[in-house]
Amino acid sequence: MTKKRFWISLAVLLVVGLVLRVWLGFFVFRNQGFAWDVAAFGNWIDNIDENGLSPYGPDPGFNYPPMFADLLVAIKWLAGIFHIHPITLIKLLGILPDIALAAVIALAGRKWFTARNGLIGAALYLFIPITWYDSAVWGQVDSLAMLPMLLSVWLIIDRKPEWALVLFTVAVLTKPQGALIIFILAPVLIGQIFAKELRWSRLATSIGAAFITFLVICIPWDMESYAPRSLAGIPVIGDIFGLVGQYVYNANYFHVLTANAYNIWVLGGRIPLAHIIPDDDAIWIGDKYQIFGIPAQFIGMGLFLIVAGTVAAVLFKKREPIQILTGLALLLVAFFVLPTRVHERYLVQAFAILAVIWSTKLWQRLTLVVVSIANTVNLHAILAKDLDVQNMSVEARDPGFVTGVADAIPFEGKGPEGFGIRWVRLPADFAREEWVIWLVVAIHVAALVIVARDFIKASKLRVLK
Repeated sequence: MTKKRFWISLAVLLVVGLVLRVWLGFFVFRNQGFAWDVAAFGNWIDNIDENGLSPYGPDPGFNYPPMFADLLVAIKWLAGIFHIHPITLIKLLGILPDIALAAVIALAGRKWFTARNGLIGAALYLFIPITWYDSAVWGQVDSLAMLPMLLSVWLIIDRKPEWALVLFTVAVLTKPQGALIIFILAPVLIGQIFAKELRWSRLATSIGAAFITFLVICIPWDMESYAPRSLAGIPVIGDIFGLVGQYVYNANYFHVLTANAYNIWVLGGRIPLAHIIPDDDAIWIGDKYQIFGIPAQFIGMGLFLIVAGTVAAVLFKKREPIQILTGLALLLVAFFVLPTRVHERYLVQAFAILAVIWSTKLWQRLTLVVVSIANTVNLHAILAKDLDVQNMSVEARDPGFVTGVADAIPFEGKGPEGFGIRWVRLPADFAREEWVIWLVVAIHVAALVIVARDFIKASKLRVLK
């Protein structure tokens, strides 16, 4: 394929993908989405407008880091040009990164496979339902952090660690899930240094670049409301501990078996979510729930850390591009399937890297489509119909209802109706059928198994019999 044909084909794909998302987000589902999420973004913009660079203290529910706050400011500025309310444009924060990710996927596929594979990967990412459903229908921004995450991994493969850690910092300061790629970046970088592919001084320059990026993005914002009081007043230190405090706060926000994710934990607990969600109820059981005397939280996190540790150990020694890319895919899929406290959208980021590595064979492309449909069913079950969510305490053997989720989440400002935001309402009963949930869980687990097999194959590991 000639370069001209590649670029023309890519441009057509990107334009069509953008038109699809604009049509869905701003016409079919105009001012609709997951109403509480969209309203939260609107309130955060109003909070910034009122409190300037100190919005976190007044609103404890403002739980996205400073890079996302910068982007909210950009949306407010853009809306001001057109004299419209910023909430009208909020879906751009998910739509535009979708298009940029598709371009990166195409270039990555061309670089490590063929130009044709790159275009196939971009087309898969743009048109499988999960990506446009998440950004243009739901109104979320999961692709926003995945863009710098994927670029960071690309740059570490190309032995450009300073830029890799700059983009890692951008990812972490956009959404906390960006921190996951440390399991890729750290072993690859240290492995490159030990193999004398890079000098030790590059580690210092990379950390320095990341720290400067942190200062540029974080220091203007007052993060000290999350820091311990003894450290809150110390310049830079207060911001660092404030950011760590925010991430700890987010990690403990939903300490439940599953926050509506159709993973292994939707089948667990005294009252499995899969069993009651067909009745439009959702009981979130705390992840202190014990299995063979071990809290589910430790089991889920232990399983994930086994996968992450294995990926890191392999990539320290073997760092071919396909190994690193497949390791990233395995990490992101495992993060959805294995731990507790997972939301239904946490698999969305994995589809960007899966579109790269599964673009080469027909059966892999079909697998990607099937997995994306399964995950879209999960999102649709939560978005498209009312769901009565309650938290259940498991401190005692005989748990009781504690509170509705709406009361558990600190929410400041106007509700969705105050912004003119409506919930998406579509037929969703099928997505809550128990047999459908079991099927979706099986597909998600199968995806993890397939990616794990791909990683073993790419790494040429010998599994003991």
